[in-house]
Amino acid sequence: MVRPVRILWISAVVVNIVGLALFLLQTSPGFSQGFILDVVNIMLLQILGIPSAVLVVASLLLLKYTRKPPGWAGYIGIFIMIGALLWIGGYFLLFARLMLFENVR
Repeated sequence: MVRPVRILWISAVVVNIVGLALFLLQTSPGFSQGFILDVVNIMLLQILGIPSAVLVVASLLLLKYTRKPPGWAGYIGIFIMIGALLWIGGYFLLFARLMLFENVR
C-alpha cells in the first residue's frame, strides 16, 4: 500500500477514536452521577457510534493484514472508508465542541 494512503488512513482512525471519546466525555455530566446519557445522545451513539466502532475495527484489521489492495477498486474502497471515518469523527468532534460551549454559558 502507498505510504501516504496508509498515513491518511491511520490519521482518520485516530480522529474517529478521539471524536468518539470526546463525545462520550462531553455528553455525560462529568461522570458525577454515573454514566448517564439523555435520549438524544443515546440515539446519536447508536446511530453513529456503532458504525464508527465497526469501521475502526475493520480499518485496524485491514491495516494489519493487508499489504496492498487489489487494484484501483481496492483504493476506491479504502478512500470511501477513510471518508466515512473522517465524517463520523468530525461530527463527533463538532457535537462535543457544541456541548462544551453550551455548558460554559
